[in-house]
Amino acid sequence: MQGWTTRLIVALLLLPVLPPGSVSAAPAPLRGISVDLSWTDSRTEKFLDTGEEKPGYQTSQVLLYISEQGRFFSRFNRVAKGNNNRLVNAAVSGEGKSVLNWRLEGRSVAADQKFAGSGARRIVVSFSDDASSCSLRVVHGKEGSAPIRYPGLTSHRPIELIRIEVTNTTCQVRQGNAFGQ
Repeated sequence: MQGWTTRLIVALLLLPVLPPGSVSAAPAPLRGISVDLSWTDSRTEKFLDTGEEKPGYQTSQVLLYISEQGRFFSRFNRVAKGNNNRLVNAAVSGEGKSVLNWRLEGRSVAADQKFAGSGARRIVVSFSDDASSCSLRVVHGKEGSAPIRYPGLTSHRPIELIRIEVTNTTCQVRQGNAFGQ
């Protein structure tokens, strides 16, 4: 299973960049909805400047809105080991180097995010036929055999990801624009 995940992420990283937020074929039930997503990452990280390995966790929340025109808007809020390490990314899909790049995939929407160093995160939200409920899957992957590396969330220290497990996923759909409330 782990090899499959790695190949999937590598394939995704090689795809050309898609136009920002364009989903003109989005089915009617997916238009004009907001989706609240959350999950926890339990991880072991190695600080490359000292060689020290430490366990840690990060909670993530994504607020996603799919407009009536089919454009994606999202806010990505991450907290690592407490509120002092908070980072928020708010942007239209596809704009900026660290935001989530959303697109329609059948009855699901997916977002990819390349890490600042190496590796990537993939978020997949699958909807019921009437889009009244959803499920969430989050996968992290390597670029070939390269380790996943990134700067610390707020310390910016160079980190190598040794292990990661995604738990406590939640997904909730609501009608309307959550950003406009």
